[in-house]
Amino acid sequence: MKEIPLREYLAFLDSQSPADFRDGTADEFLAGHCLPEDELAPFIFFREETYGRNLVAKSDKYELLILTWLANQRTPIHDHFGQRCWMTILSGELSFRNYETPKDFNAPLVPLGGVQKVGKSNQVYIDDTLAVHSIANAAKQPAISVHLYAGPVPRCSIYNEKAHKFETITLGYFTYLGEPVLSTHPEAHQ
Repeated sequence: MKEIPLREYLAFLDSQSPADFRDGTADEFLAGHCLPEDELAPFIFFREETYGRNLVAKSDKYELLILTWLANQRTPIHDHFGQRCWMTILSGELSFRNYETPKDFNAPLVPLGGVQKVGKSNQVYIDDTLAVHSIANAAKQPAISVHLYAGPVPRCSIYNEKAHKFETITLGYFTYLGEPVLSTHPEAHQ
């Protein structure tokens, strides 16, 4: 995989149409290119209470985030509001679990296979038409992952494990373009 500067990576994304994110053009580019970790350093911020969602770039066609994970941090089981996602591990190791996408969000969850462990430089493709999922850092070491969404994801459905049903939440960021987000900011992390 060839490392390219962030500006070139973003220039490619900006040049794509929404259809290019669905027809394989983005898949081909992402399979052959990655970002150098040192260029992403200004966007790497960890949170003590939950995983960090750090915005790198956003347009009406895509959203690029750095997610940071301390030991035992995890997402709830969730979807991506119908958007495709490509996840690359920059450092550490994450556990990934898929569940059958329910036709009715009040239906019980059905796991699809076992837990996958994903290490540095590995990529995972995520699509709501295939499955809903959860991600966790089951290791003792911190982990960092890059997430490219084919369209911004302003909200998503998360599985409430106590109520055994999905709920819709509004998403925000821990940092916005490298700057900490105040809790009063409209895009603050929930």
